[in-house]
Amino acid sequence: MDRHELVDLTRRALKIATDNTTDMTPTEGGVAATAYTSRERFELEREVVRRSPQLVGYSSELPDAGTYCTKTVMDVPVLLTRGDDGTVRAFQNVCAHRQAQVAQGCGVAQRFTCPWHAWTYDARGEFVGGPGREGFPATLNGQARLTELPAAENAGFLWVGLDPAAGPLDIDAHLGELGPELASWNIGSWAPVGEKVLDSPVNWKLALDTFAESYHFASVHRDTFALINKSNCALFDSYGPHHRLVFPMNHITDLADKPEEEWEPLNNFVLIYALFPNIVLSVTVANGEVFRVYPGERPGHSITYHQNASPMDLTDEATRETAETIFDYAHNAVRDEDYALAAQVQASMASGARADLVFGRNEPGLHHRHEVLEDALGR
Repeated sequence: MDRHELVDLTRRALKIATDNTTDMTPTEGGVAATAYTSRERFELEREVVRRSPQLVGYSSELPDAGTYCTKTVMDVPVLLTRGDDGTVRAFQNVCAHRQAQVAQGCGVAQRFTCPWHAWTYDARGEFVGGPGREGFPATLNGQARLTELPAAENAGFLWVGLDPAAGPLDIDAHLGELGPELASWNIGSWAPVGEKVLDSPVNWKLALDTFAESYHFASVHRDTFALINKSNCALFDSYGPHHRLVFPMNHITDLADKPEEEWEPLNNFVLIYALFPNIVLSVTVANGEVFRVYPGERPGHSITYHQNASPMDLTDEATRETAETIFDYAHNAVRDEDYALAAQVQASMASGARADLVFGRNEPGLHHRHEVLEDALGR
């Protein structure tokens, strides 16, 4: 996004902040509570997520040839490598012998050795050695290798597909017109700060809903995000199945007295991207956060992997401490405020006390997110 576009976005954000309003839909909406509690629907939604390209991290997690990182995606252990040719590849992190994981964490390695029986694979997933080979004449007859998954590097992020037979990922088609905008932030080159996990008694959609509106800031985040961003004040733009929200900061109205050439747009708002079906990306002047939200074991359960990257030089110890403090602040607010309250909401819905949830005109992100999921389910 160039400066002209950023200034235009700032003008829009300044106007709604000055007018004390927000982007709105023509009418109210909502969904049935069973959308969050039905086992049948939950299984259908899991399949939608499983079939979709999965953003799993930043390009900077594989900075050089010979680096690797491991992920868990929909309960599938995944190993990503960057080969000597610079290509990112992904594999099921599962040994062909007895299915132990061959790698842990992230680092630099040319070989990956199963901890159980020392079967060893290279960065292309090929079996390259192990003891007792005479015991496996059929298995090791040129066929043993890690199961490769579709992988791609696009817009600064790492992507995988969970179906080994699905063929190459077309991330350009998946992101559509939003792709160039995501790439323009250059988040893929930012330094990874860390990853935290939220295992929550909350439906995966309800977890995502917490990022889809700022109406709750003044009540849920009274002492955290509401001190920074205006409540019930947001811009909304959709891009096919994806959307973008812009949350103006409280001080944005100070720009009214400054010439536009002096504006620093990213000092005045936060951008939230919702990437269908289960990814949230937050962009600020200080960090780029990824929330990977997965359906869990049952309708009232989800797993969220929360990652953070910083444009700051984290080789400086004091700067790294600052970046980690920012990460902790955001994570703790989501965990202790958003998700804690969502768990209570999930319990209320499971009780059957009320049949429906209401989405206000001032919550366009919720309208859009649920409408595109309904389309994906063929409803």
